Amino acid sequence: MNIGPKYEKGYELGYSLPEYVDEGIEYFLNIQFRLNRTLPWADRGHLVAVSQFKLPIQQRDGEIIKLGGMPKVKLEENEHSAVIKGNNFEITFDKVSGTISRYKYNGAELISKGLAETFWRAPTNNDIGGLAQKWIKEGLDRTVRRISGIEIQSVEEQAAKIVVKTVIAAYNAKPMFDVETMYTIYGTGDIVVRAAFMPRRELPPLPRLGFRMHMPPGYEYMDWYGRGPHESYEDKKESALVGVYGGTVDEQFEPYIFPQENGNKSDVRWASITDVNGLGLVFVGMPLINFSAHHYTAEELTRAKHLHELNRTDETVINIDYKQGGLGSASCGPDVLEKYRLKAEETVFNFRITPFSKNSFSQMQLSRRRLEKV
Repeated sequence: MNIGPKYEKGYELGYSLPEYVDEGIEYFLNIQFRLNRTLPWADRGHLVAVSQFKLPIQQRDGEIIKLGGMPKVKLEENEHSAVIKGNNFEITFDKVSGTISRYKYNGAELISKGLAETFWRAPTNNDIGGLAQKWIKEGLDRTVRRISGIEIQSVEEQAAKIVVKTVIAAYNAKPMFDVETMYTIYGTGDIVVRAAFMPRRELPPLPRLGFRMHMPPGYEYMDWYGRGPHESYEDKKESALVGVYGGTVDEQFEPYIFPQENGNKSDVRWASITDVNGLGLVFVGMPLINFSAHHYTAEELTRAKHLHELNRTDETVINIDYKQGGLGSASCGPDVLEKYRLKAEETVFNFRITPFSKNSFSQMQLSRRRLEKV
């Protein structure tokens, strides 16, 4: 196809699409523009531009797994903890911290530190020139959690429900958020998380809004269905096409000379973290999440001024975010555009955590699982 500068030309693509597809199946059209000859600045085949379009195909509703068809769970409770046991899993919930402190599946430990609300990211160069000082002034870099209420109940023989109410504040500052997090634990081992974030006062646009958890050493492999393979953010993602990608946790780290937020994956449908045998967890967006996995916390990245000052942890640090704020270009230009700012407003965030073994199911199969609501 020959098209001159400032001209346009229609081109019919020879493909046909089904009228309906099963729930969770998506079709994308990827268009690439490559050099058809070698030029002084690049070889033949060099990628010049790429675009991706999601095709509008209606999805059928997937089959819902009914509670009656699931294995039963047993709830044991004492003053300090609650334990939910199923056929091949055991989940311990710590009443003091208001988090899941342990998840044991098929004999393997999958969680070493449970989900805790998080709002901070290690400031990027652009953040330092923009919003970072407002974040620090409000205390977003030093938030503490206070548990204001916990309710634990067996909903049915096949499910248990835990509701945690949390107040988020910083030392010497007024409370920022009330958060109500509901965990529904099914006999399948799935955990559906529904979190409602309710701001207590006016706040600047946020760095991030979501949860952080830790997995024990040995969970070194990450796969995801979302934008990739490189990092992406709300205002930095057009070059990261939606697809299925994978690599090690260490490979997700972007070694900026000045340590900062890095490695986020946006528009994620599912992401998995597994060990060398393919055992681990799948995190499923309902519908989408931002996701990252590192061997460093945001606090460690914030503290270090150079790469060699970072202290690597053997645990895998997982961030499951509703969203992150955009990056902007305040280090040398304008700050984050209004449409990419993450406003501190009432937000409901849903996702699912599912135990996974590649010998039993694929991540794609598990991501399409629909569970009866309780």
